[in-house]
Amino acid sequence: MTQDEALGMILRELRQADEQHPGWPHDPVYGAAIMAEEAGEAIQAALDHHYKGGSLLHLKVELAQTGAMAIRALLNL
Repeated sequence: MTQDEALGMILRELRQADEQHPGWPHDPVYGAAIMAEEAGEAIQAALDHHYKGGSLLHLKVELAQTGAMAIRALLNL
């Protein structure tokens, strides 16, 4: 995967998240917790991929969602 492809995935996830959940909490701790929840899902997907033969695509999606939430948190500080 190239850098442009990775950033494209993150931006697509960001747009989708903005459409599905247009609001973002004003509390930066809550915003960081949303991002951390996505990071936890990425860790689970990585564990599943590495140890159980889980989907690499699922891991990529979870990582892109984590990146999207990190951007949302930054934009809403």
